[in-house]
Amino acid sequence: MHFRKERNLFLKRQDGVVALEFVILFPLFLLVVAGIVEFGHLFYVRHTLTNASREGARAGVVYVPADRINWATNAATTAVNNYLYPVVAGSPKPRLPGVTISDPAVVVSGSTSGSTVTVGITASNVLLVLDKLITLSNPITVTTETTMRLE
Repeated sequence: MHFRKERNLFLKRQDGVVALEFVILFPLFLLVVAGIVEFGHLFYVRHTLTNASREGARAGVVYVPADRINWATNAATTAVNNYLYPVVAGSPKPRLPGVTISDPAVVVSGSTSGSTVTVGITASNVLLVLDKLITLSNPITVTTETTMRLE
């Protein structure tokens, strides 16, 4: 009878259960939070590149017909730099670590009304945290493209 009483006391004790649950669930919680941050960052980079490609396409449509490609490339590059790396208090914001942004690819189909100007921008290595935790065989890239018609 004495043995049964001690066994019941042992089964009723819950010392350390909360700590064990914390150890098991905390890494999962951190992974979820990191995923939310990464998704927000990917959304921001995509939005920025879309705006930059729109500005480049608009410049290619509006400015000098002989130099549409240079106008579009310069406007898109300037927009990427202004959006992703704005000057704050006199000094530029540091570049995002590891992010590689390609030069805008500009395609002009002609110089008459109805022709199109297409500006495409690609950024790779855009993850902030998760790329250091997991190794991806294909890095995540964000690609945007804008086409505008000459009027």
